[in-house]
Amino acid sequence: MKQKRIAKWAGPIVLAFSLLVTACGANETSSPGAEVEAKDLIVGLTGDPVSLDPHNATDTISSLINYQILDTLVAFNDKMQIVPRLAESWTVSEDGKTWTFKLRQGVTFQDGTPFNSEAVKINFERLADKGKKLSRRVLVGQFIEKITTNGDYEVVFQLNTPQGPFLNNLAVTASGILSPKSIRENEQGIAKKPIGTGPFSFKEWTPGNQVVLEANPQYWGGKPGVKSVTFKPVPENAARVIMLETGEADVIEKVPASEFERLKSNEEVQVVSRPTNRVLYVGINTTVAPFDQVKVRQALNYAIDRETLVNKLYEGRVKLATASVAAQTFGYSDVGAYSYDVEKAKQLLQEAGVKEGTKIRLILAANVIQDRPAAEFVQNNLQKLGLNVELKILELGSYLETLKDPSTYELFVRGASASTGDADSVLSDGLLSTSATNYSHYANPKVDEWIKAGAAQTKPEERQKSYAEALKLIKEEAPWISLHEDVGYVGMRKNIEGVEVQPTYIWDLRKVVKK
Repeated sequence: MKQKRIAKWAGPIVLAFSLLVTACGANETSSPGAEVEAKDLIVGLTGDPVSLDPHNATDTISSLINYQILDTLVAFNDKMQIVPRLAESWTVSEDGKTWTFKLRQGVTFQDGTPFNSEAVKINFERLADKGKKLSRRVLVGQFIEKITTNGDYEVVFQLNTPQGPFLNNLAVTASGILSPKSIRENEQGIAKKPIGTGPFSFKEWTPGNQVVLEANPQYWGGKPGVKSVTFKPVPENAARVIMLETGEADVIEKVPASEFERLKSNEEVQVVSRPTNRVLYVGINTTVAPFDQVKVRQALNYAIDRETLVNKLYEGRVKLATASVAAQTFGYSDVGAYSYDVEKAKQLLQEAGVKEGTKIRLILAANVIQDRPAAEFVQNNLQKLGLNVELKILELGSYLETLKDPSTYELFVRGASASTGDADSVLSDGLLSTSATNYSHYANPKVDEWIKAGAAQTKPEERQKSYAEALKLIKEEAPWISLHEDVGYVGMRKNIEGVEVQPTYIWDLRKVVKK
C-alpha cells in the first residue's frame, strides 16, 4: 500500500494561551553537585472532576487533571501544532484510511506495565467498542475499523472512512493511553484511579476536597520540577482569589474580571489573559414543544442583545460569536450573529402560537463562574418577551446528569470548545444527530452530511467548504444561541514558571517549577 510520511503537521495554527516555559527541571536549576528539593504545587479550580476515565469524561476539569497523568500518541505544542509524544513518527496511506505509528521505546506505565503496541491496541479497541457506550467514542472510536500490531513498537489503525482531523483527535485527553492492566483487571475503577505513562501519577481523590498527584520519577520525558500537584475545588471566586493572594494556592483558574485591577497592585501575583477557542452558547432542546419549531428558536436568537452582553456586561473582555465555532478554529466561517430585534422575536412567537407566560427551564453548571452573568442576561432578555424563564444553577455532576434527560430542561448554557483545534470536535460533539452529547437533540440530515463530509475529506479547502455550509444551515435552524467567544484568565504566584495553558483550558504541567 502506498504511504506518505507525515513529517510535520501542516494544519492551521491556533493562537496558544501560554505562560512562557522558561523554567528548567529542578535538577537543572541547581548548582553542579547539588539538587534543589522539588516543592508541592497547589492549584485552585472551580470544581471537582466528574470522572477520571479519559474515554468517558466530557468536562474540562477532568481532562485537565488527566492530562498530567496520561500521555497520548501525539500532542499539541504551544501553538496547537501536532508533535510526537508516545508515537515517534507516523505515516498515512494515500486513501487516508490507514495510519501507521512507530512507538517510543523504553516507556512504562505507572503500575510497571510496559508500554507497547498491544497497550495502544487495547485502549483504542475499548474506545471503539459501541457496547461500552463511552462518551468519547464519537471522537475517534467510531471511525476505527481494525487495529493491528507489527511487533512491539508499531501499530496500524485501519479506519472505516478517511478522517481529516484524525491526528488532532489523537492529541486530546479523550485519546489518552491507559494501562492495559487497569482495563483488564478493574475497568470500572479507572474513573476513580487512572493509570497512565504521564509525568504525574494518581495518589488520591477526596471528592469536594482535593485530587492529589505525585511526580512520576520514571517519566520518560524527565522528572517533573515539582514534587506533587494538588487540585482543590474552590467554586467561590473570592475564596479562590484570596488563596492566590495568601499563597495558599500557587495557580488558580478563572480569575473574575472584577479582581483584575486590584491584583495588578500585588507584586507577588500575576494575571494572564488570552483568547480561547470556546464559544459560549445557550442550547435549545428541540424535542419539546414549542422549541421543535424553527420560528421559535429563531425568535429566541433575535431576543438576545449580544452587543450589550459583550461590550457592557463583559466590558469588551470577550468577543461576539459569529458562528458555532470560534474564529481561530479550523473550519470557522463568519455566518454572522443574529441581530437584536425584539419586535421580530415577538412576531415569530405569535406566528408559532407561543403563549405569554410559557415556562422555560434554563440550566447552568455552577462551576462555570464566568458564564453566570450571561445566563442571567439571557434570562432577562427572554422574560422581556413575556416568557417565564427559571434559571437553575446545578453542581457540575447534577448538571451533566440533567442533560441526559431531555424532559428536565428546555434551555442549557454550555461552552463549545474546539478541544482539537478543529471544527469537527464541536460540530460532531454537539450538533451531529447521532452524538450522545448533542443535548439540543438537533437532527438535520443535511447538516449531518456536511459535518461528516468535513471530517472525511482530507484536503483543507474541501473541509473548509463543508463546514461553511454546515454553519450556515445551523445558524438558520437555530438549535443554539451563540453568544460570545470566551477569554481565559489564569492567576499565579510569581515564583511559578513553566505553566502552559492551551486555548482549550488544558494545562500542561510537565515543565512547571515552583521557585
